[in-house]
Amino acid sequence: MKNKQQITQFQLILVLIHAQIGVGIVSLPYEMFNKANGDSWISVLITGVILQVMILLIWVLMRRFPTQNLFMILQILFGKFVGKFIALLYCCYFVIVAGMVLAKFGYVIKVWMLPLTPKWLVLLLMILTVIYIVKENLRILARFFFLASITLIVFIILSAYSLKFANYTYILPIGSHGFFKIINGVRAGFPSFQGFELLMVLFPFVQANQKSVLKAATIANAFVTIMYTFIVLTCLLFFSPQELKLIPEPVLYLIKSFSFKIIERPDLIFTSMWIILVATTLMSLLFVSSLGLSSVIKAKSNKYFVYITAFASFLIALIPKGKFDFEVLGKINNQLVIFFAFTFPIIFLLISIIFKKKERRDS
Repeated sequence: MKNKQQITQFQLILVLIHAQIGVGIVSLPYEMFNKANGDSWISVLITGVILQVMILLIWVLMRRFPTQNLFMILQILFGKFVGKFIALLYCCYFVIVAGMVLAKFGYVIKVWMLPLTPKWLVLLLMILTVIYIVKENLRILARFFFLASITLIVFIILSAYSLKFANYTYILPIGSHGFFKIINGVRAGFPSFQGFELLMVLFPFVQANQKSVLKAATIANAFVTIMYTFIVLTCLLFFSPQELKLIPEPVLYLIKSFSFKIIERPDLIFTSMWIILVATTLMSLLFVSSLGLSSVIKAKSNKYFVYITAFASFLIALIPKGKFDFEVLGKINNQLVIFFAFTFPIIFLLISIIFKKKERRDS
């Protein structure tokens, strides 16, 4: 089982990239613009720098427990009872995020592609597809992510085409909206970068030395940061500030505005590619949550827990009914990210250093 869960350094890069790039990419420029206006692309770059600091701190924590994942480390730091309780909280966190991703996916698909199809059916088809892959091992998951990476290339190419119509005055003068606007944009960008914290779970499964793992996580973060910056910047240059305030999914509107002789509706092809990215994000979240449950209960396999976490995320995705519900869930998600992806890992590191908690080499 452990051998099947082993992945290479390159596969870790792919898993971390797909864990972060998903449902939020179509609405990120809109959300960032509402907070930082024309300087939102700067906010994305700063967010990437902050995440790199967090990745370094997580790496320092994991170096102290090189053969343990997050759920095992918690039991070492806090004891079995408290450690398992916090591990369950992390499992719930991953399931809730998966449910939010699934809900957003269902909303966009219903608006853009299948307005008459029942929402529950769209969500069910997605969750069944995800289960089919996730019930296998981590190595199979990483191989699928390699194939899915083709969609990232299509995203970049289609977005780059919009630069043909760019108006560079939309972002000038740079920094004119002030430092505090840029910082507000940074916080708005955290949910879209969600997924880097999976390194705490995947670290012991990587067939590479510790420095190589840090290098892989850094490459993944750099790629995501550059891609998000590019997507935000293309939308800022294509849409006027007045237009961008009114478009909740600017990336889809961007692609829809193009017309090719061969392809009549490029936005539908773009959306189909985006569905794959949503699926890979869901796969990552459901895999780590099911792995967490199996670690807490000490089960030999996480296969059966995949069905439990998938069903829970499916039920969560059915909750939001309209735009107001998504705004409320978005605020909840922002708080969850701050605690589980930023605050708690720092606390874990401090506790391990202060109380000299480390993995025993002779064990």
